[in-house]
Amino acid sequence: MLINLLARAAGVIRSVHLVCPPDVPLAGRIVPLAPREVPLDEALLQGAQAIGAVRVSPASAATPADTVLVVGSEYSAKDRSLRFVAGYGWWGGVSSRPLLVPKAYGSSSLPFGPYLAATLAVAEVFLAVRLPRYTAPAGPYGWDCWSQTMSRTPAPGAPGELGDLDLSGTALAGVGAVGSTWVHALWAAPGLTGEVTLADADSKGVTLTNLNRCPPFGHQHLGSSKAHCAAHIAADADLVWRPHHARFERLGITPSLLVSAVDTNRARAELQNRYAPRMLSASTLDLRAESLRVGPPGTGACLRCYNSPEALTGDDELRDRTRAGGTAAVVALAAEAGVPETEVRRWLERGECGEVGTRLLESLRRQAGPVQARFAVGFTSAMAGTFLAAETVKTLMQQPMWETEPSHNNVTFQFLRPTAHVNATSRLARDPQCPACAPAHPALVAWRRRAAAHDRW
Repeated sequence: MLINLLARAAGVIRSVHLVCPPDVPLAGRIVPLAPREVPLDEALLQGAQAIGAVRVSPASAATPADTVLVVGSEYSAKDRSLRFVAGYGWWGGVSSRPLLVPKAYGSSSLPFGPYLAATLAVAEVFLAVRLPRYTAPAGPYGWDCWSQTMSRTPAPGAPGELGDLDLSGTALAGVGAVGSTWVHALWAAPGLTGEVTLADADSKGVTLTNLNRCPPFGHQHLGSSKAHCAAHIAADADLVWRPHHARFERLGITPSLLVSAVDTNRARAELQNRYAPRMLSASTLDLRAESLRVGPPGTGACLRCYNSPEALTGDDELRDRTRAGGTAAVVALAAEAGVPETEVRRWLERGECGEVGTRLLESLRRQAGPVQARFAVGFTSAMAGTFLAAETVKTLMQQPMWETEPSHNNVTFQFLRPTAHVNATSRLARDPQCPACAPAHPALVAWRRRAAAHDRW
């Protein structure tokens, strides 16, 4: 994951030099964009090349550079510019000295901790470039997602393996930056089985902007359906992926565990309307990653809470815009919606309701896209996706987000000050103004009944 994120940081990193021993076999599912049978050094280089952004090349030894990242704790040197990056099980950290972790934790093959460590290290590189006055924490620091707390060492008692954990009945909505990281993490985690639904309706599929933030995708996947592409890349996992190029709510199913990685409030509201027994969510905002365990119903925050849906452009205005675009706009809309041009022109003239009108309006709204593009970086999305994957596994294991305070249902991490006390779990109560989980809402009774039939909150 470290090379993966560095290789996507175009405009921040000019090149990456990889010092890696030859002929080291891959230990499990490590590099999604490389053949599984090649040794580690070749897999890392081929994976980076498939991204097609920052140049990654082999090197025989470390040379003077802006930043030297050392993976693991076996390397010894007195150079103060070194940053040691280590991850074990559920924990990952960064330090200016080798991070010595008890051997009992070093045998875990879980990816969550290593992925966290990668995000912390890449964030340091990014901030050093973008904020010249930024200085990394002086001492060692890290994060443990079993306990979802800041920690210099792994949390005691965390399981090193998952056994045979069945994810059947789990569905992911949104396979963008956060969602694709969720797939990447579960693909890499041994011991997971079952069928998992993937749904994403992005009509453009994988785009160039996705290559900056989506760990499984490479340049060859441009234009492909995100859900199908992720399922194909992760096909060698023990999990069985069921991809759909569609909005999740259009599938007409209510999974036992609904995982939200969508990026608009309107989409979150639509997912909440499914009132699945258990729901998880993750999102990013600038340099902040966040994950939520939805509920409990009626007391904890739902997907709609604090997320007022974005205003929709009116139907008449959408038609006016298309008319103003002339023949080119009509041809593009017909191709997008799969409707004959004559039907498009008739709809523009009459504005009739019906199946054709509905399809055309949906296409126009997708083309309109979000009202405002937001700042986004790969390491923040990777952190949010890793949180989401860890919480998915913990939820199915009936493990609370933070064992010390079982009522906590929200975790937030911001990278500008990674050791700040605001990076912690908390209890996020329902929004008193939220209509979706209001006490008088008829669906609340059904939601509570569904939740009670499954694992405890």
